[in-house]
Amino acid sequence: MRAKCLGKDTPKSMATRAAERSFSLLLLWLMPLSCSSPRPPTARDVADANDTGRTLAAKSENERAVLGEAGRLRTGIEERVGKINVLADAPYPAASGHTCRALSITVEGASPATHRVVCTDGQAWFFVPDVFSAMVGTGPRE
Repeated sequence: MRAKCLGKDTPKSMATRAAERSFSLLLLWLMPLSCSSPRPPTARDVADANDTGRTLAAKSENERAVLGEAGRLRTGIEERVGKINVLADAPYPAASGHTCRALSITVEGASPATHRVVCTDGQAWFFVPDVFSAMVGTGPRE
């Protein structure tokens, strides 16, 4: 007959075994996180990528109205500017030295919002090119 192995007779201490169990449970808990997809880019990520230093002039009366109000738009609150609705992210200092904001612009009657980035050099606000739509082939090429 074989003797039973008690906790004191095992080569590992009880504390070591408890730590191993805790570590195993932690790995099981973290596994779904490692298999998840990456988060989609935020408006700020897109804005940073778009800040190449080039500027674009307003092409319509609506765009001129947006540029005129860009510095006064409240962060995170959709506001009516002319005939369009604009949702502005917080201003941030860009690598170019300009202060920029990411905007979501919705034209009345159109369902998808257009994402644009506006920057200021301290004197006037201007649009910057959308490098993503040019790469993917969607939207206007700047």
